[in-house]
Amino acid sequence: MSGTLTRRVCPSALAGRLFFLCALTYIIALFGRLSYSSVMAELIASEGLSKSQAGLIGTALCGVYGVFQVFSGMIGDRISPKKLIFTGVMGSAILNLIMGMTGSYSIMLVVWAVNGVFQSFVWSPVARIFAEMMPPERRKKSCSDAAITYPLATVLVYLLASVMLATLGWRSVFLISAAMMIAVSIYWLFRMTWFERQTRENGEIETIELNEQEQKNGDSLLRLMMVSGVIFAVVGALSHGMLRDGIQSWVPSLMTENFHFGTSLSVALAIILPLVNISGVFITKAIAKKHIRNELNGSAGFFCVTIVSLLILYAVCDSNAVLSLLMMTVASTCMVGSNIMLINLMPIHFGVIGRSSSITGVLNCSAYLGSALSSYGIGVVAEHFGWRGAVLVWVIFSVFAMFLALCGSRRWGRYRHNI
Repeated sequence: MSGTLTRRVCPSALAGRLFFLCALTYIIALFGRLSYSSVMAELIASEGLSKSQAGLIGTALCGVYGVFQVFSGMIGDRISPKKLIFTGVMGSAILNLIMGMTGSYSIMLVVWAVNGVFQSFVWSPVARIFAEMMPPERRKKSCSDAAITYPLATVLVYLLASVMLATLGWRSVFLISAAMMIAVSIYWLFRMTWFERQTRENGEIETIELNEQEQKNGDSLLRLMMVSGVIFAVVGALSHGMLRDGIQSWVPSLMTENFHFGTSLSVALAIILPLVNISGVFITKAIAKKHIRNELNGSAGFFCVTIVSLLILYAVCDSNAVLSLLMMTVASTCMVGSNIMLINLMPIHFGVIGRSSSITGVLNCSAYLGSALSSYGIGVVAEHFGWRGAVLVWVIFSVFAMFLALCGSRRWGRYRHNI
């Protein structure tokens, strides 16, 4: 080691409350992203949108969100997380208001694409807060626990939609989501100001030993990713996005077409999957605590289990409904574990050089480009080659992701800190 860095971090007594504030704000922000997918079926049924039109709106958000993750990640290393998150949540709230008041397909398409920009301002700054402001003993726990926010938000949004669609209509989902985001963005602004003041006045001093590479801190983002081994995680993040959102989006269609499940059961599956995925957070934490010391090795392990489950799915996806659903649940839950390794934990190691937000942005960009590919790509493959063909695409990407993770694990092991 050839240098040290000192900084003030949040007092340990306040760390739990800071995590709760970040998690609450992010969950409510996700209402502004998931609101459309929760009412998409109703828009097709009642507003005359075709499936391709409805799918394009969702793809527009995923594509824009993914691309802007890189830019917002870089900006997030230079602008106060408090201001950037407030801008993202408030901007998304206003766009949800517009979605709830318009009936024009063209306006919806443009508004939802722009929503991807504002949504990209939220997660990377949250990751920076965990990496730079959380006390060391709470840092890893906070990042891994944050993985519960996405499936929990999915459950809450779909429950809200199921009630609102039966009573007030699809517009109310956007309007209620907007109201909640406006309220939480204001709460975030005032509460985060208080945490910043407490950290300045009473924060604990953390001393960090820097390695030779970290002392340079002048490398371009691309070179930093190559030197550290993060570049090997990019395909893993893309594959995890394809599987996480692909399975969530296409399970109802697969089960309906292959096993003639009713639409009501398909809606139930949309809620059950994220509920089961929450268990993946706790399983991953338990495994990581005892057995995982290198995030790329951990990700490779989760992809290995995913490959086995997908190969079983390939064999039974048109003959055994229970086993098919079980294998998709296993694969989806493993992707929660991979998400924790790649998106939640790897960026922490760059907090000491002020690049955690940028690394988060790149990896999250890859994940959501994978999501965008799933929205159209898996549907096209399933249309032309059947669901076996779609599952085979998932298998190929999983094998490639596992191979690259193993290739980069030694380089990453030399770069990472013990956290």
